[in-house]
Amino acid sequence: MEQITSGLQAAGHQADFSSVWRAVERLLRTHALERVPLGDGATQYELAGAHHDHVRCVRCHALAAIDCVLHESELRGAERASGWSILEHRVVLDGLCPACRDAQAPRSAHANCVSPRAEPAARDTASAARPARARR
Repeated sequence: MEQITSGLQAAGHQADFSSVWRAVERLLRTHALERVPLGDGATQYELAGAHHDHVRCVRCHALAAIDCVLHESELRGAERASGWSILEHRVVLDGLCPACRDAQAPRSAHANCVSPRAEPAARDTASAARPARARR
């Protein structure tokens, strides 16, 4: 909310926190805006659109949208295994963006790990990374 408020103010619009809060809540109710919980108590907001997942840099906190990494067959398998009916999902993958990865001297302890199951998704989504549409 603070980013939206300060962005509006920087653009010359009068905006106080409570007005922005009410507007965001209204946009969420009408499904024009979607909440992206980042798992650390922070939330970002973006315009509603086709479902996608996200990658987030743990160093600089950049957030980028990527093609969905869980496909229908995997969701149905999760339903069979759990007995639950899955209505929706949100995935935020934590890692290092290209700039932070290149600036980091020793690579992560998992840099050489390759999961055969994860490899196709990583290959498919790496080229599809795009900036998130709107932020908190």
